[in-house]
Amino acid sequence: MKFGLLYIPDYYPDRYKSASHYYGEMMEQIQHAEELGFNGVFFAEHYVGGYAFPSPPVFAAAVAQRTKRIRLGTGVTLLPLSNPVRTAEEYAMLDVLSEGRLDFGIGRGVLKAEYELFEIDEAESQGRFHEALEVILQAWTQPNVSYEGKYYKVRGVAALPKPVQTPYPPIWSACAVTPESFIWAGQKGLHPMLVPFAYPKHQDLKDKLNLYWSALKKAGHDANSRDILGVYHLYVAASDDEAHTLARKHFTQYWRFFTELDQKIAWQSADYKEYKGGLSKLFGSATYEDLDQGDCIIFGTPERCARRLRRAADDFGLTYPIFEVNFGGFPHKETMKSLEMFAQEVMPRFE
Repeated sequence: MKFGLLYIPDYYPDRYKSASHYYGEMMEQIQHAEELGFNGVFFAEHYVGGYAFPSPPVFAAAVAQRTKRIRLGTGVTLLPLSNPVRTAEEYAMLDVLSEGRLDFGIGRGVLKAEYELFEIDEAESQGRFHEALEVILQAWTQPNVSYEGKYYKVRGVAALPKPVQTPYPPIWSACAVTPESFIWAGQKGLHPMLVPFAYPKHQDLKDKLNLYWSALKKAGHDANSRDILGVYHLYVAASDDEAHTLARKHFTQYWRFFTELDQKIAWQSADYKEYKGGLSKLFGSATYEDLDQGDCIIFGTPERCARRLRRAADDFGLTYPIFEVNFGGFPHKETMKSLEMFAQEVMPRFE
Protein backbone atom coordinates (compact mmCIF):
# COMPACT_ATOMS: atom_id res chain seq x y z
CA MET A 1 0.00 0.00 0.00
CA LYS A 2 1.16 3.52 -0.85
CA PHE A 3 0.27 6.61 1.15
CA GLY A 4 -0.18 10.25 0.20
CA LEU A 5 -1.73 13.58 1.10
CA LEU A 6 -4.48 15.60 -0.58
CA TYR A 7 -4.72 19.35 -0.23
CA ILE A 8 -8.18 20.75 -0.85
CA PRO A 9 -8.18 23.05 2.17
CA ASP A 10 -10.74 25.59 3.35
CA TYR A 11 -9.34 29.05 4.06
CA TYR A 12 -10.22 31.06 7.19
CA PRO A 13 -8.69 34.57 7.49
CA ASP A 14 -8.72 34.54 11.30
CA ARG A 15 -6.92 31.20 11.39
CA TYR A 16 -4.30 31.72 8.70
CA LYS A 17 -3.83 35.52 8.82
CA SER A 18 -2.27 35.64 5.34
CA ALA A 19 -1.95 33.62 2.14
CA SER A 20 1.77 33.30 2.82
CA HIS A 21 1.08 31.65 6.16
CA TYR A 22 -1.62 29.44 4.61
CA TYR A 23 0.65 28.11 1.87
CA GLY A 24 3.67 28.05 4.15
CA GLU A 25 2.06 25.60 6.56
CA MET A 26 1.19 23.28 3.70
CA MET A 27 4.74 23.44 2.39
CA GLU A 28 6.15 22.48 5.79
CA GLN A 29 3.73 19.57 6.07
CA ILE A 30 4.64 18.28 2.62
CA GLN A 31 8.37 18.50 3.26
CA HIS A 32 7.86 16.63 6.53
CA ALA A 33 5.71 14.01 4.77
CA GLU A 34 8.53 13.38 2.30
CA GLU A 35 10.97 12.88 5.19
CA LEU A 36 8.52 10.43 6.78
CA GLY A 37 8.22 8.29 3.66
CA PHE A 38 4.87 9.32 2.17
CA ASN A 39 4.68 8.53 -1.55
CA GLY A 40 2.82 11.49 -2.99
CA VAL A 41 0.87 14.68 -2.52
CA PHE A 42 -2.12 15.85 -4.57
CA PHE A 43 -3.56 19.34 -5.07
CA ALA A 44 -7.15 20.26 -5.96
CA GLU A 45 -8.17 22.88 -8.51
CA HIS A 46 -11.06 25.22 -7.63
CA TYR A 47 -11.96 28.84 -8.30
CA VAL A 48 -14.91 29.70 -6.07
CA GLY A 49 -15.76 29.16 -2.44
CA GLY A 50 -12.42 30.17 -0.90
CA TYR A 51 -10.63 26.87 -0.94
CA ALA A 52 -8.12 24.71 -2.82
CA PHE A 53 -5.82 26.10 -5.56
CA PRO A 54 -6.67 28.25 -8.60
CA SER A 55 -3.48 26.92 -10.23
CA PRO A 56 -2.22 23.60 -8.84
CA PRO A 57 0.82 23.45 -11.16
CA VAL A 58 2.12 26.76 -9.77
CA PHE A 59 2.09 25.49 -6.19
CA ALA A 60 3.27 22.03 -7.22
CA ALA A 61 6.23 23.56 -9.08
CA ALA A 62 7.22 25.37 -5.88
CA VAL A 63 6.92 22.10 -3.97
CA ALA A 64 9.07 20.39 -6.60
CA GLN A 65 11.91 22.77 -5.87
CA ARG A 66 11.82 22.03 -2.13
CA THR A 67 11.50 18.25 -2.35
CA LYS A 68 13.41 15.46 -4.05
CA ARG A 69 11.35 12.28 -4.01
CA ILE A 70 7.66 12.74 -3.22
CA ARG A 71 5.37 12.56 -6.25
CA LEU A 72 3.20 15.55 -7.17
CA GLY A 73 -0.37 15.00 -8.27
CA THR A 74 -3.61 16.79 -8.96
CA GLY A 75 -6.82 15.85 -7.25
CA VAL A 76 -8.13 16.93 -9.67
CA THR A 77 -7.43 19.08 -12.73
CA LEU A 78 -10.78 20.38 -14.04
CA LEU A 79 -10.38 19.58 -17.73
CA PRO A 80 -13.61 21.16 -19.07
CA LEU A 81 -12.68 24.59 -17.67
CA SER A 82 -9.39 25.11 -19.55
CA ASN A 83 -7.96 24.88 -23.02
CA PRO A 84 -6.49 21.35 -23.24
CA VAL A 85 -3.32 22.43 -25.06
CA ARG A 86 -2.56 24.87 -22.28
CA THR A 87 -3.30 22.18 -19.68
CA ALA A 88 -1.03 19.72 -21.47
CA GLU A 89 1.85 22.18 -21.68
CA GLU A 90 1.56 23.40 -18.07
CA TYR A 91 1.56 19.91 -16.61
CA ALA A 92 4.30 18.70 -18.96
CA MET A 93 6.35 21.61 -17.63
CA LEU A 94 5.63 20.46 -14.08
CA ASP A 95 6.75 16.94 -14.98
CA VAL A 96 9.99 18.37 -16.40
CA LEU A 97 10.68 20.66 -13.42
CA SER A 98 9.99 17.84 -10.96
CA GLU A 99 12.16 15.39 -12.95
CA GLY A 100 9.27 13.07 -13.73
CA ARG A 101 7.19 13.14 -10.56
CA LEU A 102 3.76 14.11 -11.93
CA ASP A 103 0.60 12.09 -11.25
CA PHE A 104 -2.13 13.61 -13.39
CA GLY A 105 -5.55 13.50 -11.74
CA ILE A 106 -8.50 14.60 -13.87
CA GLY A 107 -12.17 15.33 -13.34
CA ARG A 108 -15.14 17.45 -14.39
CA GLY A 109 -15.70 19.37 -11.16
CA VAL A 110 -18.53 19.42 -8.62
CA LEU A 111 -19.50 23.12 -8.49
CA LYS A 112 -21.92 24.68 -10.95
CA ALA A 113 -20.67 28.15 -9.97
CA GLU A 114 -17.32 27.36 -11.62
CA TYR A 115 -19.02 26.54 -14.91
CA GLU A 116 -20.89 29.84 -14.70
CA LEU A 117 -17.64 31.69 -13.93
CA PHE A 118 -16.05 30.38 -17.14
CA GLU A 119 -19.33 30.65 -19.08
CA ILE A 120 -19.35 26.95 -19.96
CA ASP A 121 -22.59 25.02 -20.25
CA GLU A 122 -22.71 22.31 -17.58
CA ALA A 123 -24.45 20.04 -20.12
CA GLU A 124 -21.17 20.00 -22.07
CA SER A 125 -19.08 18.76 -19.15
CA GLN A 126 -18.84 15.10 -20.15
CA GLY A 127 -18.11 15.86 -23.80
CA ARG A 128 -15.50 18.50 -22.99
CA PHE A 129 -13.89 16.24 -20.41
CA HIS A 130 -13.49 13.35 -22.83
CA GLU A 131 -12.29 15.49 -25.74
CA ALA A 132 -9.82 17.41 -23.56
CA LEU A 133 -8.05 14.23 -22.52
CA GLU A 134 -7.71 13.14 -26.17
CA VAL A 135 -6.06 16.47 -27.01
CA ILE A 136 -3.75 16.26 -23.98
CA LEU A 137 -2.58 12.77 -24.88
CA GLN A 138 -1.82 13.91 -28.41
CA ALA A 139 0.09 16.91 -27.07
CA TRP A 140 2.17 14.64 -24.84
CA THR A 141 2.92 11.95 -27.39
CA GLN A 142 2.84 13.51 -30.89
CA PRO A 143 5.09 16.13 -32.54
CA ASN A 144 1.99 18.14 -33.48
CA VAL A 145 -1.60 18.27 -32.26
CA SER A 146 -4.39 18.18 -34.84
CA TYR A 147 -7.83 17.58 -33.45
CA GLU A 148 -11.33 18.15 -34.77
CA GLY A 149 -13.94 17.68 -32.07
CA LYS A 150 -17.28 19.12 -31.10
CA TYR A 151 -15.78 21.40 -28.47
CA TYR A 152 -12.09 21.68 -29.33
CA LYS A 153 -10.41 22.29 -32.66
CA VAL A 154 -6.62 22.27 -32.82
CA ARG A 155 -4.73 22.62 -36.09
CA GLY A 156 -1.08 21.60 -36.22
CA VAL A 157 0.10 22.94 -32.85
CA ALA A 158 3.55 21.85 -31.69
CA ALA A 159 2.93 21.48 -27.96
CA LEU A 160 6.03 21.90 -25.81
CA PRO A 161 7.51 20.68 -23.58
CA LYS A 162 6.85 16.96 -23.55
CA PRO A 163 6.65 15.12 -20.22
CA VAL A 164 9.70 13.37 -18.85
CA GLN A 165 7.66 10.23 -18.12
CA THR A 166 6.93 8.12 -21.17
CA PRO A 167 4.66 7.70 -22.88
CA TYR A 168 3.06 10.10 -20.39
CA PRO A 169 2.53 10.48 -16.61
CA PRO A 170 0.12 8.16 -14.76
CA ILE A 171 -3.47 9.37 -15.14
CA TRP A 172 -6.02 9.18 -12.34
CA SER A 173 -9.69 9.78 -13.11
CA ALA A 174 -12.18 11.01 -10.53
CA CYS A 175 -14.79 8.35 -9.84
CA ALA A 176 -16.94 10.00 -7.23
CA VAL A 177 -20.66 9.85 -7.90
CA THR A 178 -21.72 9.29 -11.50
CA PRO A 179 -21.75 5.64 -12.66
CA GLU A 180 -20.63 6.74 -16.13
CA SER A 181 -17.40 8.06 -14.60
CA PHE A 182 -16.53 4.60 -13.29
CA ILE A 183 -17.35 2.96 -16.62
CA TRP A 184 -15.41 5.49 -18.69
CA ALA A 185 -12.32 5.27 -16.44
CA GLY A 186 -12.38 1.48 -16.82
CA GLN A 187 -12.76 1.66 -20.58
CA LYS A 188 -9.76 3.99 -20.81
CA GLY A 189 -7.66 1.93 -18.41
CA LEU A 190 -7.15 4.83 -16.01
CA HIS A 191 -6.50 4.58 -12.28
CA PRO A 192 -9.69 5.43 -10.33
CA MET A 193 -9.67 8.24 -7.77
CA LEU A 194 -12.40 7.51 -5.21
CA VAL A 195 -14.02 9.49 -2.38
CA PRO A 196 -14.89 6.67 0.05
CA PHE A 197 -15.28 9.19 2.89
CA ALA A 198 -18.65 10.06 1.33
CA TYR A 199 -19.97 6.47 1.37
CA PRO A 200 -21.10 5.34 4.85
CA LYS A 201 -22.73 2.38 3.11
CA HIS A 202 -19.74 0.64 1.58
CA GLN A 203 -21.91 -1.45 -0.71
CA ASP A 204 -22.95 1.66 -2.66
CA LEU A 205 -19.35 2.34 -3.64
CA LYS A 206 -18.59 -1.35 -4.18
CA ASP A 207 -21.44 -1.52 -6.69
CA LYS A 208 -20.01 1.42 -8.63
CA LEU A 209 -16.51 -0.04 -8.49
CA ASN A 210 -17.85 -3.21 -10.05
CA LEU A 211 -18.78 -1.09 -13.07
CA TYR A 212 -15.14 0.03 -13.28
CA TRP A 213 -13.72 -3.51 -13.01
CA SER A 214 -16.16 -4.84 -15.58
CA ALA A 215 -15.37 -2.07 -18.08
CA LEU A 216 -11.63 -2.43 -17.44
CA LYS A 217 -11.72 -6.17 -18.12
CA LYS A 218 -13.96 -5.82 -21.17
CA ALA A 219 -11.55 -3.28 -22.66
CA GLY A 220 -8.64 -5.70 -22.23
CA HIS A 221 -6.73 -3.79 -19.54
CA ASP A 222 -4.68 -5.48 -16.81
CA ALA A 223 -6.48 -5.01 -13.49
CA ASN A 224 -3.36 -5.91 -11.50
CA SER A 225 -1.49 -2.87 -12.82
CA ARG A 226 -4.14 -0.37 -11.65
CA ASP A 227 -3.87 1.40 -8.31
CA ILE A 228 -7.08 2.23 -6.44
CA LEU A 229 -6.78 5.61 -4.78
CA GLY A 230 -9.17 6.79 -2.06
CA VAL A 231 -9.51 10.06 -0.17
CA TYR A 232 -9.95 10.19 3.62
CA HIS A 233 -9.52 12.70 6.44
CA LEU A 234 -6.78 11.72 8.89
CA TYR A 235 -5.87 12.45 12.48
CA VAL A 236 -3.89 9.99 14.60
CA ALA A 237 -3.58 10.40 18.37
CA ALA A 238 -2.67 8.42 21.46
CA SER A 239 -6.32 7.60 22.21
CA ASP A 240 -9.56 7.48 20.27
CA ASP A 241 -11.15 10.02 22.61
CA GLU A 242 -8.29 12.46 22.11
CA ALA A 243 -8.50 12.06 18.34
CA HIS A 244 -12.25 12.59 18.18
CA THR A 245 -12.24 15.55 20.56
CA LEU A 246 -10.05 17.58 18.23
CA ALA A 247 -10.89 16.08 14.85
CA ARG A 248 -14.66 16.23 15.29
CA LYS A 249 -14.57 20.01 15.78
CA HIS A 250 -12.54 20.67 12.65
CA PHE A 251 -14.14 17.99 10.50
CA THR A 252 -17.61 19.30 11.35
CA GLN A 253 -16.47 22.76 10.29
CA TYR A 254 -15.04 21.37 7.07
CA TRP A 255 -18.10 19.22 6.34
CA ARG A 256 -20.37 22.26 6.82
CA PHE A 257 -18.14 24.35 4.57
CA PHE A 258 -17.99 21.59 1.96
CA THR A 259 -21.74 20.95 1.78
CA GLU A 260 -22.60 24.66 1.68
CA LEU A 261 -20.46 25.39 -1.38
CA ASP A 262 -23.29 24.86 -3.85
CA GLN A 263 -26.43 25.77 -1.94
CA LYS A 264 -27.07 28.91 -4.00
CA ILE A 265 -26.83 27.27 -7.43
CA ALA A 266 -28.08 23.78 -8.29
CA TRP A 267 -27.06 21.48 -11.14
CA GLN A 268 -29.71 21.06 -13.82
CA SER A 269 -28.18 19.01 -16.66
CA ALA A 270 -28.29 15.27 -17.25
CA ASP A 271 -24.48 15.22 -16.96
CA TYR A 272 -24.95 15.83 -13.21
CA LYS A 273 -28.23 14.01 -12.56
CA GLU A 274 -26.62 11.76 -9.94
CA TYR A 275 -25.67 14.81 -7.87
CA LYS A 276 -29.34 15.49 -7.01
CA GLY A 277 -28.75 19.21 -7.48
CA GLY A 278 -25.42 19.54 -5.67
CA LEU A 279 -23.11 18.48 -2.84
CA SER A 280 -25.41 19.83 -0.12
CA LYS A 281 -28.26 17.62 -1.28
CA LEU A 282 -26.08 14.61 -2.04
CA PHE A 283 -23.97 14.51 1.13
CA GLY A 284 -25.54 17.08 3.44
CA SER A 285 -27.71 14.66 5.39
CA ALA A 286 -24.77 12.53 6.61
CA THR A 287 -23.81 13.18 10.23
CA TYR A 288 -20.44 12.79 11.92
CA GLU A 289 -21.77 9.65 13.58
CA ASP A 290 -22.86 8.25 10.22
CA LEU A 291 -19.41 8.77 8.77
CA ASP A 292 -17.62 7.42 11.84
CA GLN A 293 -19.77 4.30 11.99
CA GLY A 294 -19.23 3.76 8.28
CA ASP A 295 -15.41 3.89 8.66
CA CYS A 296 -15.39 6.99 6.44
CA ILE A 297 -12.99 8.99 8.61
CA ILE A 298 -9.55 7.84 9.77
CA PHE A 299 -9.49 9.34 13.28
CA GLY A 300 -8.12 7.51 16.31
CA THR A 301 -5.24 5.43 17.58
CA PRO A 302 -2.82 3.80 15.15
CA GLU A 303 -4.64 0.50 15.71
CA ARG A 304 -8.03 1.99 14.88
CA CYS A 305 -6.70 3.78 11.79
CA ALA A 306 -5.04 0.60 10.55
CA ARG A 307 -8.27 -1.38 10.99
CA ARG A 308 -10.19 1.11 8.89
CA LEU A 309 -7.60 1.05 6.15
CA ARG A 310 -7.64 -2.74 6.11
CA ARG A 311 -11.40 -2.70 5.69
CA ALA A 312 -11.05 -0.24 2.79
CA ALA A 313 -8.50 -2.54 1.19
CA ASP A 314 -10.85 -5.49 1.58
CA ASP A 315 -14.01 -3.71 0.43
CA PHE A 316 -12.67 -1.44 -2.29
CA GLY A 317 -9.32 -2.95 -3.26
CA LEU A 318 -7.73 0.26 -1.97
CA THR A 319 -4.00 0.42 -2.68
CA TYR A 320 -3.31 4.15 -2.32
CA PRO A 321 -5.08 6.11 0.43
CA ILE A 322 -4.45 9.85 0.36
CA PHE A 323 -5.34 12.00 3.33
CA GLU A 324 -6.69 15.46 3.98
CA VAL A 325 -4.83 16.60 7.08
CA ASN A 326 -5.52 20.35 7.35
CA PHE A 327 -9.32 20.38 7.07
CA GLY A 328 -11.42 22.96 8.95
CA GLY A 329 -8.44 25.08 9.97
CA PHE A 330 -6.72 22.15 11.72
CA PRO A 331 -3.82 23.17 14.01
CA HIS A 332 -0.51 22.92 12.19
CA LYS A 333 1.40 21.40 15.12
CA GLU A 334 -1.22 18.68 15.55
CA THR A 335 -1.07 17.88 11.84
CA MET A 336 2.69 17.44 12.03
CA LYS A 337 2.40 15.17 15.09
CA SER A 338 -0.32 13.12 13.42
CA LEU A 339 1.80 12.61 10.30
CA GLU A 340 4.69 11.38 12.43
CA MET A 341 2.53 8.93 14.37
CA PHE A 342 0.93 7.63 11.19
CA ALA A 343 4.32 7.11 9.52
CA GLN A 344 5.88 5.45 12.53
CA GLU A 345 2.98 3.29 13.75
CA VAL A 346 0.56 2.73 10.87
CA MET A 347 2.55 2.62 7.65
CA PRO A 348 4.84 -0.25 8.76
CA ARG A 349 1.76 -2.46 9.19
CA PHE A 350 1.18 -2.34 5.42
CA GLU A 351 4.69 -3.05 4.16
